[in-house]
Amino acid sequence: MQNHTVNVTSTTTYKYYNGQLEIKEVYTSKDPENKAKVNDFTKINKIPISAKDKITILNGESFTLEEGSEKVIVTEKTVVITSQTDPYPWWGYGYQYPQWTWSEDNGQYAREDPINLAWEYTNLNTVKEKMLDQGWISVSYPYEYDQYVSDPQYGWILDEGVADDKYGILGRYHTRLWQMSNGDVVANAHHDNDSPHQADQYEEAEDLVAGFFDNDLNNWWVLHDHYELDNYIANPLNDEYATCIYKVGS
Repeated sequence: MQNHTVNVTSTTTYKYYNGQLEIKEVYTSKDPENKAKVNDFTKINKIPISAKDKITILNGESFTLEEGSEKVIVTEKTVVITSQTDPYPWWGYGYQYPQWTWSEDNGQYAREDPINLAWEYTNLNTVKEKMLDQGWISVSYPYEYDQYVSDPQYGWILDEGVADDKYGILGRYHTRLWQMSNGDVVANAHHDNDSPHQADQYEEAEDLVAGFFDNDLNNWWVLHDHYELDNYIANPLNDEYATCIYKVGS
């Protein structure tokens, strides 16, 4: 994946208008020749929030939710970006499950979160229903960023999201699910901070979701940190070992 690694300037704009906080992040390549052909990769999320609240942005600063208020943060980062026609072929490297999730903009895909859960001998609807039974709810854009995984048969697959809160104004637990062509279900589970609404926990969220199934021994067999996916992240910690969950009696 080294050939797709790009140094970029990340410009994130927070703007409050019409009762919603818009978070817009744009990646601009720092390579003068732009060999990776990064065309201002853009991610946009809009979160409905009451104007009576304040929202913490970064380093303890508060962003007052007044019509038209705006804040811009510029950072440098290294990202992995590929194209619609060049998905990372994890299946050709001996992995049973995809390693990463990806966001999309105009046919470009940027690597995002690690896969940390997998289910076998079941289907996405059954897994999702189990989580909904715990009081979680279905979420989709604009209440989450759309993300994808690559599949050898289906190509790029859009996620189905579930979370313990629709808006996540004060933070939330959030899981994205995918049904793979081989019948497996995979997920990234994480906790989002309040703002800039980014993942601040992986391991804790993985254990939380696994616990929904671990408490139902008659129907599910849970193997914690069972399958190595080589998707280690130091902060927030992802230990690169996905928890695998099997439907009993299938």
